[in-house]
Amino acid sequence: MENNNSPRQIAEIVESALHEFNEGMAHREKLSIRIGRRTTQIIRFGMASMLMLGAALFYLIYILTSDFAVIREHMEKMSLNMTSMESNFTSVAGDIGRVQGTLTAINENITVMPAMNASVSNMDTSLTTLSGDMHSMVEQIYTMNSTVGNMAANLQLINKQFTDMNITVGHMAGNVNQISKPMKYFPFQ
Repeated sequence: MENNNSPRQIAEIVESALHEFNEGMAHREKLSIRIGRRTTQIIRFGMASMLMLGAALFYLIYILTSDFAVIREHMEKMSLNMTSMESNFTSVAGDIGRVQGTLTAINENITVMPAMNASVSNMDTSLTTLSGDMHSMVEQIYTMNSTVGNMAANLQLINKQFTDMNITVGHMAGNVNQISKPMKYFPFQ
């Protein structure tokens, strides 16, 4: 192999190669700069998005904790009402037991009535017995009236407590709606 190239031709080839190498390096540098700029934009948008999401998350946590405090207060009120209602239910159960006893006594006193029909010949003694039984029945009816009155008062108290509990549950529903308001601004519902 003979080298027929003159030093001038070799210099031109080297110069051409170096020029192409220089252009390639310039293109590579421009490409690196473009990649760096795009990467910087992506990082900036990513950080801005993360900051916005972080702020929204902290806001939601703040709302959640403040609303849970209100819900806890309402739950404590409901617990007190439930305890009061439990004692009233116990009282109503006792009153119903007394009413049952009164009705049993009335039933026993009414069974005397057929015996009265059987002893028509002994009217004076039967009327005396009947009068005594009637007085006993009247006293038991008075007792039953007072027991029913107590029951009515207890039922009114229970009704009031249910009304208070409905109001408390209504407040809780409002608080739950307040908690869910920030979720309406997000597109993933």
